[in-house]
Amino acid sequence: MGRLKLLFIHGAGGTRSKWRTLKNSSSSLYEAIDLPAHGENEYYIISSIQDYAAYIDQSIQEDTIVVGHSMGGLIALELAARNKKVKGLVLAASFYELPVHPKILDKLANGVFPDSLFHASYNKDVSESFLEEERQELNLVPIEITYADFKACSEYAEGRSVLSSLDIPICAILGSQDKLLPKGAGDLLRNIKPDMHISEIEGSGHYVMLEKQEEFHKALNEFVQIVEKQTV
Repeated sequence: MGRLKLLFIHGAGGTRSKWRTLKNSSSSLYEAIDLPAHGENEYYIISSIQDYAAYIDQSIQEDTIVVGHSMGGLIALELAARNKKVKGLVLAASFYELPVHPKILDKLANGVFPDSLFHASYNKDVSESFLEEERQELNLVPIEITYADFKACSEYAEGRSVLSSLDIPICAILGSQDKLLPKGAGDLLRNIKPDMHISEIEGSGHYVMLEKQEEFHKALNEFVQIVEKQTV
């Protein structure tokens, strides 16, 4: 049994800062990355889920659990299908498909991040200071990159078949108040993968790792221990 690296992939329009609560971890095996054209990664823009996965694929050289938030979960699915070093997969507030309403895509294409989408992303009980911090996070990624991300999510149609084909431990950590995923997302995932580990965190919206940090880390650590026991 060996220690596994944990690779964290942010969602659409985000950066590795979305995993900022992980920075106090004592483990040196945690790595959160900026996707191309996000945050500090100046690599050129990528416009599909598959291309994001291909970009990351080459860097996974050791046994790894991939943790993907929202769009990052779609990328994680593709990575797990491509790379045998991926020994476990965590869908953090993610699903096998993430269609985006055309009106949202239109606003993003015109340079505006919809206020309704921003507020729908969080549980109504989060603090104003936290929302302001998150609003500042929007400025870390150019709006045209955010638009390309949401468009890539909307165009990705292979997730269901990829998920059903995977033969590794898979966990979904979902928020009970997440308005951006389908109602009953956990049950829908379990219909495809009956042995999936599902953790639904009460009172959390879409940013489950930020809104309910302790509960998220508890669910994640429990899954990591399961995968470590199965990985020789």
